[in-house]
Amino acid sequence: MQTERLNSKHGYAIPTQAIWAGEERVVIACHGFGSSKASPMIQALNQTLPQKGCGVVSFDFPAHGESPVWQEGLRVPYCIDDLAVVEAYVRAQRPQAKIGYFGSSFGAYITLLYLSQAAVHGERAFLRSAAVAMPALVDSWVDQKAREDIARQGYFVPDYDYVREIRVTDAFLQDLEAYNVFDRYKAGTAALSMVHGGQDSVAPYQAAQAFAAAAGADFHTIPQGEHNLMGEGELEQVLAWSSAFLLAD
Repeated sequence: MQTERLNSKHGYAIPTQAIWAGEERVVIACHGFGSSKASPMIQALNQTLPQKGCGVVSFDFPAHGESPVWQEGLRVPYCIDDLAVVEAYVRAQRPQAKIGYFGSSFGAYITLLYLSQAAVHGERAFLRSAAVAMPALVDSWVDQKAREDIARQGYFVPDYDYVREIRVTDAFLQDLEAYNVFDRYKAGTAALSMVHGGQDSVAPYQAAQAFAAAAGADFHTIPQGEHNLMGEGELEQVLAWSSAFLLAD
């Protein structure tokens, strides 16, 4: 595994890891909100895709994992820009490779926003438990206490057991209002395949299903699956679907 600290456009380092496998294919993996490049899903990709001749490059979004910044870096445009920096790195390392994306939850949301505005990008993206309704999801956390915390200290901390304390600022909330994937993503921008759990209580199933229909994406359902899709046999199903899709000619 190769580790790098890439230079963000916003003055901080982007902790990045790469597992190269041949010259022909690379998947850029984007983790979920409050997670990191060390997530069980990305570790599973690291074990699976290189065996099939496909490299995997993952990174930490700002204010996540090993990122050196906190709430000041947690901005939607910064996350999109970081994905662009990582893709430029991949293209420099593997100029001939076909690039695909694997996005989980918030990472799927950022991947779609990136694809909607990048002039040059890969042709395929697999989206797991896509938080296409991310603005509404985070807005549901903003209660009276959250507003008081923002007024007092500039951020609030969602009541979730994240890997690292996540600090949500008013600037991030405004970003989410401005970045709606239903408005920004155009059908045909890239080939999309999605998988979602029928019992997902975090990223609503109906929103993902509606987005898939509007974007022309393949849509897989795991009826009893929850948000992390780590129930019995679920990870194996996600890996099988994503590998088949991302490695297709």
